[in-house]
Amino acid sequence: MTNNEFIEAISKLTTEADWGSPAFGESVMKAELRKQLFKIVPIDHNGYIQKLYFSTLVKDEDIMYITSNGRQTFRYLFGTTEVKQTKENSEYLIYEVENNFPPFAKLVIDYILGIYTFNGNKLYDVRNKQFKLIDEFTLQSRYGFKDSGHVLEILNGVHKTLNIRPINYLEPYQIAGRDFIIDLEKSEIINEQPMQNVSYFKYYDVDYKTAMDGRKIAKEYLEYVIADDNSLNNAILQSYFIAQVACGVRPKTNFFISKSGVRTGKGLRHIALSGLFNKIDVELDTLKSNGFEALQAWSMFSGGEMALATEQGDIQGNAMERVLKIIATEKSHVARAIGQNQSMVNLTSVLCVDTNRTVALSDEMDGRKVLIQFKDRPKKETDIEREQIFRKYWNAFTDRDKNPKISGCIGFLINSLEYFNEIGGQYHWKNVEVFNDIDLDEFQVALINALQEVEFVQRTDNKEVIDLSLQVYGKNGNALSKAVSEIGVKSKSKKVNGKTVRGYIIENKNRFDKYIQ
Repeated sequence: MTNNEFIEAISKLTTEADWGSPAFGESVMKAELRKQLFKIVPIDHNGYIQKLYFSTLVKDEDIMYITSNGRQTFRYLFGTTEVKQTKENSEYLIYEVENNFPPFAKLVIDYILGIYTFNGNKLYDVRNKQFKLIDEFTLQSRYGFKDSGHVLEILNGVHKTLNIRPINYLEPYQIAGRDFIIDLEKSEIINEQPMQNVSYFKYYDVDYKTAMDGRKIAKEYLEYVIADDNSLNNAILQSYFIAQVACGVRPKTNFFISKSGVRTGKGLRHIALSGLFNKIDVELDTLKSNGFEALQAWSMFSGGEMALATEQGDIQGNAMERVLKIIATEKSHVARAIGQNQSMVNLTSVLCVDTNRTVALSDEMDGRKVLIQFKDRPKKETDIEREQIFRKYWNAFTDRDKNPKISGCIGFLINSLEYFNEIGGQYHWKNVEVFNDIDLDEFQVALINALQEVEFVQRTDNKEVIDLSLQVYGKNGNALSKAVSEIGVKSKSKKVNGKTVRGYIIENKNRFDKYIQ
């Protein structure tokens, strides 16, 4: 874009556009933000500014904003220009800079330069081969907005007014390799070169043959480390599900929990998946809390596609389930970073939990949770023996520094896509009950024994049950609730002889049956 074209775009925005129209939103800040645009002054590649027929050289220290659309670098100052006269009646151009370059003015500059485009009211940075989704939180971080809640709707009005052609066209549902394209909407691999003027959902610097070779070892690896067929089904489908959710082809409906003992291969698989997607690390216990700490934790979701939770506490309880439900189904959540006001962050990430702790979720989570049980390693296996077995997989999926190696990681995605098509293009999540290796206490053992004989174990007015629970847990209701949940049991009210009483029933039979000897 030339400086003249840029000036024409700014002029159209400031003198022709109707900022009072609904296209620019309802913010009371519109008038103030519009004023900022009058003071944007472009600097040409030789370092000069122009006005009418006059020009003047800008001092290096007065250059206030430098930006690039991926092809050219542009420079700007923020201030005023004026044509003055000498005593000899000759004219010359002067400028005066202001102290700060407003964030909104910078954002409009970048839009006019073709860095951003809208698709479905969402803003994307398309200057590279791989685009980036921009939410309110990202705008705050990138430009320094204190409050960005109104900015996206105003910028959408700018877009509708100018309709600037972006530097690259947006291809929201395709992943490009060197010589092939994965179409996430049609679920097919296209053997053709990616286009030069297109920004794809993902770009992987790998050729088709290498990707196919990676598919073979990814398949071999999963079959080796996954405990059962149902878990294998879920593990294979996981990567393609994340891809489709992240690009917007399908809604986010599920989260994943991988369960086993230590050093079983769970971590390596998650490293491989993080090579395919933008991974963020989350602390579920922090998300459960209130106040600024929780808001800051939610801010970590910005730009994420795969939210990885490792080394967590037990995955159970109402508070944990509320957080899991939000991550699994909600599109956005309020967040706040240090030094910023609250804003909305897009919850585009699919949650993936890696744990060797207790997993005991209620039946209400059955439609959302996808469980994957990994094989525990043989008890007598030495560290050297295990390392020898896993070495070829580490070499295939990671580099020497244990960072993801895309040439191998992409095999998980290809394998997932092929399996997805084999089973009819639907996500058929299989039921898996992970095994919680816990030491049963006296109360749990008593409940397990009793519920094998009757459907309902009454607690109300049942001295034996009450005394045993008090003996084991005292008055700690949370400990009691956690203990019964671990064995697939829940508390329930029931009418007995016309009186409402509390007691215990089996909630999760698969989990319960695992503790029957």
